[in-house]
Amino acid sequence: MENYPGKPRNISEFGKLLYKSQDEIRSIQNRKLREQVGLLEKYSPYYKKLFKKLGISAADIKTVDDLEEFPLLYKRDYMKNPMDFRLDIPPDAPVQPHERILWGVHYTTGTTSGVPTPFFSTTHDYYGNLMQLTRMDEVAGINSHDIVANLFPLTPVPHIGFWKTIDYSIACGARCVSAVTGARYEPFPIHRSLDYAVEMVEKNRCTVLSGIVSFVRRVIMRAEELGKDFSCVRLCFVLGEACPKGMRDDMRRRLRNIGASRPFICSGLGFTEMQGTTLECTEEGGMHLCAPDLYFLEIVDEQTGKRLPDGEKGLLTITHLDRRGTSFLRYVVGDITTLTHETCPNCGRNDARVVMQPVRTMELVNIKGTLINPDILKTEISSIKGIEEYQIVFTKEDLKDPLSMDKLQIRVAIERGLDKRNIERRLIEKARKAVEMTPEIVFVGKSEIFDPTKTLKSTRVVDNRPALD
Repeated sequence: MENYPGKPRNISEFGKLLYKSQDEIRSIQNRKLREQVGLLEKYSPYYKKLFKKLGISAADIKTVDDLEEFPLLYKRDYMKNPMDFRLDIPPDAPVQPHERILWGVHYTTGTTSGVPTPFFSTTHDYYGNLMQLTRMDEVAGINSHDIVANLFPLTPVPHIGFWKTIDYSIACGARCVSAVTGARYEPFPIHRSLDYAVEMVEKNRCTVLSGIVSFVRRVIMRAEELGKDFSCVRLCFVLGEACPKGMRDDMRRRLRNIGASRPFICSGLGFTEMQGTTLECTEEGGMHLCAPDLYFLEIVDEQTGKRLPDGEKGLLTITHLDRRGTSFLRYVVGDITTLTHETCPNCGRNDARVVMQPVRTMELVNIKGTLINPDILKTEISSIKGIEEYQIVFTKEDLKDPLSMDKLQIRVAIERGLDKRNIERRLIEKARKAVEMTPEIVFVGKSEIFDPTKTLKSTRVVDNRPALD
């Protein structure tokens, strides 16, 4: 494990909150929740109805412990009618204009009609988000001296990765340059190539690489192939996918080959409903929430909705404590993980931390009658040096026969000159260790697995098994 070499010298007024005691933070959360629930009762179409259905009022909610009065809110419920979750604050309401002026719209997964689901933010929300991002910068050690390479793609719908990289640069005064990669759009062919991104990093002497794990790694790989100078890179802020130790070690090794001395690979869990990300102050040291005064995270039991104690695995939920656009109570993010509220031993902050690599609930796979977690297999595969890309494929012995035996296949691209038999042997050993199955190994070119000009990120897991009627 490699630690970031230092803490911020000057903590902002915003950042000081994270060093307050657990009791002080909880008191702030309780006060904010009472205010937020009062707004929901007045202005939220969804929660007005829910309060009546449950037979409770905002006055009944005193602390975050009272959140258990509310059922879990799932994405499918939000997707049915996103406008029901946007506060409908009338023009004559006794609030500041900031609280009702629409500042921006981001999108989460599609609705039942296939249209992306909007998530609305007001000016109030955006200002709060900049506060959140200021703290995030301090946790990661990003400051006004940095030059941030925005390697997130420009996508058809506003993606928080692309825009929040710009925003977190604004928050700390860093310079930000954007590669504007992504799938080509014929009417306006503004998107740029992988090689442009590589040249941009070198030319601008970027110190921070910000993007989706698989794409940032591909930029580093291409820079290594071209013999570029990445000696200024000191931090990779990578999101959107798991970044296990083997992946970090691979990225760090390649960066050192092109001049970087002590690169810090910083991972986090980001999602639209948070308008930001949790992130690490130290590699594998847990992901800081950064904004306990804006959001309350819980780990809950899916069956009962009861909050689970620190250290126990369950569903991650988010409750908004200070929002005026789209606002939720106990919204299920879609990850299984664990939390801790203990003081961080690495930096001394007291905000909650995600301390287990999150597992997407939809990624658990039943194969040969056993429910497996592909993330365990990903971790094992990424620990093998020389693997450029890989993909885990669940298929059948006979795809024309849905009742035939399940089969595990690993498609892999490796560096030139490596012994395929040795890689195959090691992959089989790793798969047996991770999921107790013997895979079929298929060697392919890396662009057959992940072509960064066509897709947002690599697809690590594919289930090709035909559905049973």
